Amino acid sequence: MTKTEICNLALSLVSANTATDIDTDSTPQAEAVRRWFAPARDECLASHPWNFAMKRGFLTLTWTDFSGVALADAGASDEIRVTATTHGRSTGDRIHIQDVGGVPAANGTWRITVIDPDTFDLDGSVFSGAHISGAGEWILAPLHGWGYRHAIPSDCLRVVRVNGEDGNEEDSAPYAIEAGYILSDDIELELTYVYQHTTVTTWTQDFINAYAFLLASYIAPEIIKSTERGEQMRRQFEGIIGPQARRNDARAGKGRVLQPSYDSDMIRARRGQISTR
Repeated sequence: MTKTEICNLALSLVSANTATDIDTDSTPQAEAVRRWFAPARDECLASHPWNFAMKRGFLTLTWTDFSGVALADAGASDEIRVTATTHGRSTGDRIHIQDVGGVPAANGTWRITVIDPDTFDLDGSVFSGAHISGAGEWILAPLHGWGYRHAIPSDCLRVVRVNGEDGNEEDSAPYAIEAGYILSDDIELELTYVYQHTTVTTWTQDFINAYAFLLASYIAPEIIKSTERGEQMRRQFEGIIGPQARRNDARAGKGRVLQPSYDSDMIRARRGQISTR
């Protein structure tokens, strides 16, 4: 279906005049639909891991190399002082440092105390050695609770699974989402997510049906001045159309069967190695 045909479904649900071309018509109906089209689309996509809108990604950390960075003795405290022009860090930040040459004690995870815009100290560190210029790299870490933070892909609307098995949607490594980042204890992430699928000609009919009700719930108060009709459309989406579409979508595949491990209780019981009574 075309974008105009999809929008006309929503318009018909609120008994409004349909559009000839939703992108160019200057009617109040078309203007209202254009205003709500993208927000309702993204909300509907994020409401369920739709098969047609799933994507896989592989996230790795981007470390900042020590080019132009110098490590030295802080002086009275004997801590390691890092000189990095306009470092942009704040006192209390937590950073990971690795592959430092000449000052191996700098490798690790540190909280920092900022001295000025160009220098900071690694709290609790002890300087020793002589830094090899340019050797090393660092990255900002979450303040607490998690080891690393990964930038969420710009087209991601909903994270479904992180380092999990395909046999079970809920089988995902522990993670948290904060301020555009996935917080995790893993350095690399295999990510499965719902993306911002904007090509309407490849939307499934079940999704279109659900989306039409959701879009209608937003345009009803503007076009026909009926909040009640909008709420009715929302209830239709949430209570009837949405769940039915999701059930149909969930049947469009079958996950792998996760076999029991070789030494699991189930396998050992079958061999008579443990009692099942």
